[in-house]
Amino acid sequence: MKKIIILTFLLIPLSSFTQKNNNGKVYDKHPAIDKVNKFTSAWISGDTETLKSLTGDNFKMGSSMNNNPNYKGGDINNLVGQSRWMSNNFVNISLKDRGQAYSDAIEYKRSGLFVQTFQEFIAWDKNNGFKIKTPFNATFVFDKKGEKIIRFWWSDNQAVWQKWNLSRQTIKNGTIYKDHPYIGKVRQIWFNLAMGNIDEVWKDFSPNSRIYDLNLIDKDYNNLTDHQKYVGEVFSKYDLISIDEVGYPDYIDYEGDGGTVLAWYNMIVKNKKTKKNITLKFHSQHDFNEEGIIVTEYLYYNANLLK
Repeated sequence: MKKIIILTFLLIPLSSFTQKNNNGKVYDKHPAIDKVNKFTSAWISGDTETLKSLTGDNFKMGSSMNNNPNYKGGDINNLVGQSRWMSNNFVNISLKDRGQAYSDAIEYKRSGLFVQTFQEFIAWDKNNGFKIKTPFNATFVFDKKGEKIIRFWWSDNQAVWQKWNLSRQTIKNGTIYKDHPYIGKVRQIWFNLAMGNIDEVWKDFSPNSRIYDLNLIDKDYNNLTDHQKYVGEVFSKYDLISIDEVGYPDYIDYEGDGGTVLAWYNMIVKNKKTKKNITLKFHSQHDFNEEGIIVTEYLYYNANLLK
């Protein structure tokens, strides 16, 4: 009998021991949401008097993304200063619901009134043209009466703000050369093309290289095989008359891996059928890896002239 009782006990579903406790109500329309919308509108526009009227005693604000153990956030003076700074330095500021998201007002039984927002912050730095665009989720806590905002904590994409902060500085990111062995490798591309050595044109390209042609419509880039086929088709219809550098190429050796050769050319080709000459103005960019192999090619020219 004892064994049967124990077995029966073990077969009782675990869910029967799980308890539910209603700790409040959630609203998608609520006076507190209206106050939060008024608050955020005032915050991004520099309306500091409205901000002061909506906040209560001992107001605190700050980023939930801050991992400094001594971080305690700011007070109403920080909020006002932040609002003024934004309105003086940013333009076209917006803070709107992100996608299908919407704000929730939660009346907790134990914790009081909260509002949670799920939005997107967009602004342009009028001093340097940098565009800031980041998800912006925030939690607003109201006082015991549910009338004043006493806490404002948010989370956003810190990488965006770090990039914006760098945009305000002068930072070196490499060295520029007007003569370099990699420039020679790019010159050899055009040299072999001019000499009719089509197979030699690709000798410094990686088999996995990508070619980004400004004129591509149905895809982002060509692989090397497709690009070789395209070049072959062009020169089955046109003869290359001449190709000349405009100015001089630059090789940028970035602080990180690899570098890029920038070059400008005038190319004259003759249509084999019409016998007419066409001048193509080329700009090319070739990315090199650390082994000196071309991994990416960017081509800018007007392919409509070849039709």
